[in-house]
Amino acid sequence: MERKEKTLNGFTLPELMVTAVIIILVFLGMLLGLIKCLELHELSRNSFLAVSAVKTKVEDIKNAALTDLVTTYNNVTFTTPDLNGIGVSYVDNTNPDLFKITVAFCWRQKNGRIVGEDQNLNGRVDGGEDANGNGILDSPVEIVSYIYNP
Repeated sequence: MERKEKTLNGFTLPELMVTAVIIILVFLGMLLGLIKCLELHELSRNSFLAVSAVKTKVEDIKNAALTDLVTTYNNVTFTTPDLNGIGVSYVDNTNPDLFKITVAFCWRQKNGRIVGEDQNLNGRVDGGEDANGNGILDSPVEIVSYIYNP
């Protein structure tokens, strides 16, 4: 009679190490994805707050007397609670029959990223901030409106 040898079932050390590396890489990928989702959530929330502030400022300007627009709202800054940033409004009256109103808001994310051209958040165009050379601070959150002066 022949004797059968018992085979040992199990994993070898190299197989366990490869599995552990794969699991760690998957976990790190999921962790980086979660961090990116949190950053995008903050950007979305801050964008919403900035849009609300800009809309409110545009409505204030539209409800103001036409004779006071330039003196009251041209190159004037404003802030909003819960958001580390500054907004600025511009009134272009080169055409006396049609006022061009531009309102923009720039802010700093928690990770330090500045959204908009105002890199030091002071509400003024400083050296190197005006990327497109139009003389005003621009931002992804910006509303341009026109007011007709009859």
